[in-house]
Amino acid sequence: MKPFSRHVVIFARFGRDAPTAESLLRKRRIETSTAATFEELVAAIDPYVGAVLLTDESLSGADLSALAEKLDAQPSWSDIPFVVLTQRSRLEAIHQRHLVGLLPARMTNLVYVERPASALTLTSAVEAALSGRERQFRIRDELRAAAQMNERLSVAEATLARSHQDLERLVAERTAELRKANARLWDEMEERKRAEEALAHAQKMEAVGRLTGGIAHDFNNLLMALVANLELARRRLGEEHPVLPFLNNAFRATERGSKLSGQLLAFSRIQKLVLEPVDVDALMHDLIDLARHSLGIGHSIETKFQGTDLCVVADPNQIELAILNLVNNARDAMEEGGVITLSTQKRVLDETDAELPAGQYVEIAVSDTGTGIDRESLKRIFDPFYTTKPVGKGTGLGLAQVWGIAHQCGGAVRVSSQIGKGTCFSIWLPVSESTREIVEEARPAPNGHIDDDRAAAATSVLVIDDDDNVRESLVAGLLLDEFSVREARSGADGLAMITDDFPSVLVVDFAMPFMNGADVARAAQKIRPGLPIVMVTGYSDTAALDGVANAQILRKPFELAELGRQISSLHQSALRS
Repeated sequence: MKPFSRHVVIFARFGRDAPTAESLLRKRRIETSTAATFEELVAAIDPYVGAVLLTDESLSGADLSALAEKLDAQPSWSDIPFVVLTQRSRLEAIHQRHLVGLLPARMTNLVYVERPASALTLTSAVEAALSGRERQFRIRDELRAAAQMNERLSVAEATLARSHQDLERLVAERTAELRKANARLWDEMEERKRAEEALAHAQKMEAVGRLTGGIAHDFNNLLMALVANLELARRRLGEEHPVLPFLNNAFRATERGSKLSGQLLAFSRIQKLVLEPVDVDALMHDLIDLARHSLGIGHSIETKFQGTDLCVVADPNQIELAILNLVNNARDAMEEGGVITLSTQKRVLDETDAELPAGQYVEIAVSDTGTGIDRESLKRIFDPFYTTKPVGKGTGLGLAQVWGIAHQCGGAVRVSSQIGKGTCFSIWLPVSESTREIVEEARPAPNGHIDDDRAAAATSVLVIDDDDNVRESLVAGLLLDEFSVREARSGADGLAMITDDFPSVLVVDFAMPFMNGADVARAAQKIRPGLPIVMVTGYSDTAALDGVANAQILRKPFELAELGRQISSLHQSALRS
């Protein structure tokens, strides 16, 4: 936009008004231009002209419509000032009034100067008109600045509004992210807590398992001494002796003790399982009748089997034992009757599970409608010897045995319960990838038998056991069967005796100090390759015999006659080979 200029357009067609005015104004440093015709006047008038000086007679006879259009086209801030020179005579006054009535409506900024006028009057009128015009330009600039300011304010307001919206959006997004982060953190804390609890529980169960396994081993040694001595006494007394019924009662007590020891070993997860592919639904169908026979009046069984092939690698006998244990517990929890539900289904675990690795599992569930289990009891329910049953109604080893079987098969046991509504125990076992794959541990060879006394007499046996009671009982029983027997109380002593004189069969205890039975067996077979070996142990694990050829295992407690059959069988096999 052009700035204000002190430019005056002069329109005076008659006389010397135009040159005179031009001379006076230039002396006042006012820029001037002269229009010779009305058309030139209209052309010279633009929004940036400072003022117009004209004589009233110059407008006579002119078509003022063009001037009106030019003035109407002015910006809103513009009002061009006109200085009109007029005469004093009455006739000219009448003409002046007539002319004023013909002037355009926008031609309102008029100053009349009567002639003759002094130079001061004329220049003062023009200066006043230019001052007023300059104020218009300042107003224009101020309006423009205000408009620009308003525009900037509008832009700022729009930006601020967008900023508010963006801020609200960002706050909402950050709040949502914070909620998600808090939720993830909470989940991670809960997961960590569950993992720590699972780890603590696993460590506790592992420690209890080791302790239980040690107790079971020592218990089996005691039972072995009892069984062997009871059998020796029964052989010497004969079938008609009046003391024999008491010995038989003692035998039955040792059988119960052996069963209890087996449960302890199952919990401690050191018993040897015979693993093979198991069709879970088929196994469940096979044991339904057996489970029903264990129920009382008022109890019933419902089944919800998946119906498709659910195969796991497990010991079917142990799985059956675990399920029957759970069925018996469910029955005992419903004294007045109720419903036991057996169900199977395939489940998938992700990586968030703290107890089991991610993968596919078969869930075998046994649920009841009994009294439920309180929260404190749930924390200890798998601990050995913990029971909520009345005295004499339970050993507290059933659930511990279930826990041990499930974990030894690579799975887990889970329990959920509501007081007054019932309890659900579920065994989770990994799904087998192939039903054809047979995974089977070495099984004991069929028991041999003593053909006659001559075979026994021709068999020399070396017995190595650090427990004096057990060793002496075994030696006495073998001597009674007319075996040739030597004995040693440590692995080192026994190996020295083998070096001096090879035995036909070596009978060695597994758990001994300094040198266990497996180490003794391997060392003995280096001295005499192929030496038949009978390993006796209070544990159920045979993994330690890996790498030992021509060996059999007997789990304590066993009958002395069984030991004799094993020795004879191994010796005869060695002679045939």
